Amino acid sequence: MIDVKKLIEDHLKSTKLDILVFGPAVDPPSKDPHVASLQVKRKDIKQTLIDEGHSAAFGEDVVNSTLPAPISDPLLQEIVAMRAADLIIVLVGAPGAIFEAATIAREKELCGKAQFYCFEDHKDGLVVRHLQYMSAHGATCRLVSLAEVQACKLKAVVLEKVRAVQVGKAFLF
Repeated sequence: MIDVKKLIEDHLKSTKLDILVFGPAVDPPSKDPHVASLQVKRKDIKQTLIDEGHSAAFGEDVVNSTLPAPISDPLLQEIVAMRAADLIIVLVGAPGAIFEAATIAREKELCGKAQFYCFEDHKDGLVVRHLQYMSAHGATCRLVSLAEVQACKLKAVVLEKVRAVQVGKAFLF
């Protein structure tokens, strides 16, 4: 008899994603508890994705400083990497991540790959409100609390989304 569950599991195991994880720079550790929690979670998410066999990188990992001008521009290189990625995760909570989120929001193609995670404390701010409107172009903006980030609930939510994209890539696209 055909074991559909095993066939699906096997196919999913062989379907790996290219994932970019943006957020606050992981070093040096921040004194702000919100930023510090995102720094820790960003490292944890990237490592978990790698452990599951995916190709996961921080935006700064893909930047090649040896390229000549004008392609040595780090943002240009990040945009090229975003276009090649299957999924873009942005932990919004620091100026660099806000800028990357705004860059993603300007490109419909990137919005469809983007998952924005913002602190619920910032829900009435311009950045969060704008990212929520980007759902019209496929982006998802999820509000999280500091307690959720610290309690690993954010990682579980990210992994749930990764699995959904993985299923789509394996069986639909």
